[in-house]
Amino acid sequence: MQIQNVDSIMLWSSDVARSVAWYHDVLGLEPRFQHGDFAVLGAGNLTLSLHGGEGVEAGPEGRRFGATPVLGVADYAAAKAELETRGVAFSFENRTPNAVFGSFTDPDGNALQIIQRLA
Repeated sequence: MQIQNVDSIMLWSSDVARSVAWYHDVLGLEPRFQHGDFAVLGAGNLTLSLHGGEGVEAGPEGRRFGATPVLGVADYAAAKAELETRGVAFSFENRTPNAVFGSFTDPDGNALQIIQRLA
């Protein structure tokens, strides 16, 4: 298995529409896609994903926190199988028309995700 790139950085949001407006109006990132509680913004080669929804852990004073590096792989199934042989336990998987991806954590509990972009 080889990580091809850092596909994107995902941040959690309590209000995705508000966050999209802030990242656009304040930082100048361009909205690329939004559907429900998920949005993608871009700045050159950077892709920033914003994700809302239930089950997001909250930090001090109920504020959401943390970022999730999303690592691109050529073959999701092969990469997942190899990571599992190395002791990685996946906590979430999903498939969309454009991608297949899954979430796991490092030894310190930091969230990571691998993704295969589909043609």
